[in-house]
Amino acid sequence: MRMSRIIAPLLAAAAAQLVPVLQSAAQVPGLYSLPTSDFIWNWGDTNLERRARGTADISIQGSEGGFRCDLNAEMRASSTMTDADYRQIEQQLATRLDFIYAASEAMNTLEYERVLDWATLDCKEYKAPEKTAEERATREQEAREKMLRELEKRRERQQRDAD
Repeated sequence: MRMSRIIAPLLAAAAAQLVPVLQSAAQVPGLYSLPTSDFIWNWGDTNLERRARGTADISIQGSEGGFRCDLNAEMRASSTMTDADYRQIEQQLATRLDFIYAASEAMNTLEYERVLDWATLDCKEYKAPEKTAEERATREQEAREKMLRELEKRRERQQRDAD
């Protein structure tokens, strides 16, 4: 009984010390995982007809982890946010390397504060355009020519060094 009186407070103190470490780890980019293919995330009102009628207050494009994303959001009519506030949010998101994480964090915050009417984050996986056979042949030819020039330079250097 006496031992449990000592161990319980020690375990509670150790757990209290560990909580800030876990919270800070969750805020570090790279410790979350993105979907593996195209996705759409929605916040707020999901009535698509209403969304089609409304114009987005926030509209920005960004990228992260091989995805190209479009974020569109409209605030509630009761919102006290100004156009300057919307531009500030767009600027903050535009500078983030972890765009998807930052956008979801911002939309969650606006929704929690009951300012957001609706928002959509539409992300498509970036796929490089396929090259035609002619483009591939041209690229291969350029690579061969570059390789031959490099070999010629090496031979010239070796001859100079040998002389």
